[in-house]
This record gives sequence, structure tokens and C-alpha cells, in this order.
Amino acid sequence: MKKPVLIAAIALVLTATVGASAYIYLGSGSGTPGAASTFASISPLEAKSLIETRGELQLIDCRSPEEFRGGALPGSRLIPFWEFTKGNYDLPKDKPILLVCAVGGRSLAVGQLLSSKGYREVYNLRGGLEAWIEQRVPLPGKR
Repeated sequence: MKKPVLIAAIALVLTATVGASAYIYLGSGSGTPGAASTFASISPLEAKSLIETRGELQLIDCRSPEEFRGGALPGSRLIPFWEFTKGNYDLPKDKPILLVCAVGGRSLAVGQLLSSKGYREVYNLRGGLEAWIEQRVPLPGKR
């Protein structure tokens, strides 16, 4: 089994283990400081809008370094999926986070993990970069 296929398979198993829902709200969903935690899968157009309007947004790419080098959303920071599984990440809990991967499985699993760890506002790019490209969403403007 090739490495990308293995990674995707493990991400799917982890997603099923953590919870199979691709659209989850915990608490009020308002996203305001002091509010209950929010986790949601959003479309590429919604993600583009979030990137352009939320200057404090942490854009995190959960793919492998090889995938990241092949192209990524502007302003994204690479934290591979495996680093999250090992607990090797340092992200502020009080800033919104948008998670991105190839097709949305790894980022969904990471989003569920972060939400369970008390991160207040976490978003998953539904369908990943593949959906972004398929839907021909223009790259976001500078933040």
C-alpha cells in the first residue's frame, strides 16, 4: 500500500473512531470569545470568505510535507496529520483555526481532536483542496 493511501485510510479510521459526523456543532456556535466551542465543516467558498475576513485566522495544512511542497493555500502553515496524532502542535485556543488537507478526511479528524481539547473555533475545509480546485474557487486575497 502506498504511503498516501495508507495515510488516507488511517485518517478515515481515526475519523470513524472519533465520530463520523462531518458537520458538528458543540455549544452555541457563535464563535465569539467566551462562547462554547464550535467545530464545523465548511465549503471552499465559505473558507475563502473566512480567510479574507478573519485576519486572526490560523490556516493549518494537515497534509504531508511532500503534498504541501506541491502547492498550498497562501498563508497556510504546515502541521502534518502525524504531528497532531503525537500531540506535537502549538496553536492558540482563542483564535479561529481553518484546517485543510487533500480531501477533507485528515483535517476532519484533526478538527474533532482540537475541538475535544477545548479549541473554541475550528473549521474543516469540506472536500479539502481537491474540492477547492474542482469548484474553481479563486485563491483568497491577502489578509
